[in-house]
Amino acid sequence: MKKIFFYILCLAGTALLFGCDDFLTKDPESSYVVSGSYKTQDDFKFAIAGAYATQQDMYGGNVSALRLIIARSDDVRNDAPYTYGASQFTDNETNQEIEGKFYRPLWVIINRCNMILDKIDGVEFKDHTVKDNIKGEAYTLRGWAYYMLGIHFGGMPLIDHVISVTETLEKARSSQDETLDFATSDLQQGIQLLPEAWTGADLGRVNKYGAEGILARLYLFRSNFPSAKPLLKDIIDSGRYEMEEEYVNCFTDSHDNGSERVWEAQFTGGQLGEGQTFTSNCLPEGYEGDLMPFSGFSSAMKVSLDMVDAYEEGDLRKDVSTVTNIMVKGVVEQKYHYICKFSHYEAYTPKAQSDWATNLPILRYTDVLMMYAECLNEEGYVADGEAFSIINKVRARAGLQPLTSSTVPNKDSFRNALIHERRVEFAFEGLRWFDLVRWGIVKETMNAHFMTEDEGNGRYSMKDYQTIFAIPANEMSRYNNKDVMWQNPGY
Repeated sequence: MKKIFFYILCLAGTALLFGCDDFLTKDPESSYVVSGSYKTQDDFKFAIAGAYATQQDMYGGNVSALRLIIARSDDVRNDAPYTYGASQFTDNETNQEIEGKFYRPLWVIINRCNMILDKIDGVEFKDHTVKDNIKGEAYTLRGWAYYMLGIHFGGMPLIDHVISVTETLEKARSSQDETLDFATSDLQQGIQLLPEAWTGADLGRVNKYGAEGILARLYLFRSNFPSAKPLLKDIIDSGRYEMEEEYVNCFTDSHDNGSERVWEAQFTGGQLGEGQTFTSNCLPEGYEGDLMPFSGFSSAMKVSLDMVDAYEEGDLRKDVSTVTNIMVKGVVEQKYHYICKFSHYEAYTPKAQSDWATNLPILRYTDVLMMYAECLNEEGYVADGEAFSIINKVRARAGLQPLTSSTVPNKDSFRNALIHERRVEFAFEGLRWFDLVRWGIVKETMNAHFMTEDEGNGRYSMKDYQTIFAIPANEMSRYNNKDVMWQNPGY
């Protein structure tokens, strides 16, 4: 069984095992259901599935955190509806979708993981390894949630156990650095407890290497290349992963949880309520064609012309990731490209817009290799060295000629080559914004993007403070104390 969500299908009768979705409006559920829950090994399996389920929602929804992160970048045009200002940098603290689909679900994950970690050591397990693994998952998911909050919203209250609403409202925000330190510690603990691989019905859960890859990504965000490098090397040396021979199979459902996939959000078809809708939302309402057996959505984002032009001539990734000249309501759409990267299905034909069984990437092995190449280059440029071998392997799969030291003669030019290669390799996977911010080129890149005719000739612009989102107004109102929860500067 390739999915881990058997447990989620059983949640209707066990909903009280999960934490409170409304993080600050009522007492944590554990305060009044612990007497009837968290008593057996299976209880904790259900509980950790609940944390995964929230992450699943953040990736697979029609309006989702993944969509908002993609919209924030220059990969797509700024004119798509239902991006709630994210694509035009007009968002502010009142944007309820950024709160409801992005900020709040991360706190749900944190709270659910806290309840697991609070109770698990007090319960006797039939298999102690299972206990360690679930603890490792809880630490990793909590660390991932704090990492996502830290890089997208700034410093957060650091809460490592279940506390009351009163205690929560007295817990002040930390700095972004402190939040990322907290996430680092959680991911490190997760790495120590997680297995190297899962099998059978557990396939798709995060393993040791998934946690290492996310921690390496966090280190790269902080330009801490020496700490990232050994983590990435451990994944590479494990021998458990390899690049798919064909780029399309990085996203085809028949290759879900395959050799390219280090960690991905899991989905199941069969109209069981565990499919994803994100893929349907990539193509426009009225779409008629072979990429999916039904219409798309009016909210579909168009690929920016700059993104289209970023593909070199002959790059095989372009037609895997984007599509143009499609039939929409009986008319051929010739001007714009749309996202088709996740529309490649073989194992299961979706029966409805919300029934895609295709997993969505959190961390691919190619990203591990590309991050490792970046570490090597930052450590010291080596003409035609290992970093060249990695980037050229990626380019070869895309049908492109290799780079050489004659055209990429130094560290800066290799870094620029990586910037380009990462954009086309990971387009629409939610990494472009992360990369632009960590490289310190986000403002200049986005404002150059906005100055083009197709993006409004400078109608929109990015300000310095918009590297992070606003703290939601509802959160500010709940605290009602700017000494504890203050708004990010500029909003």
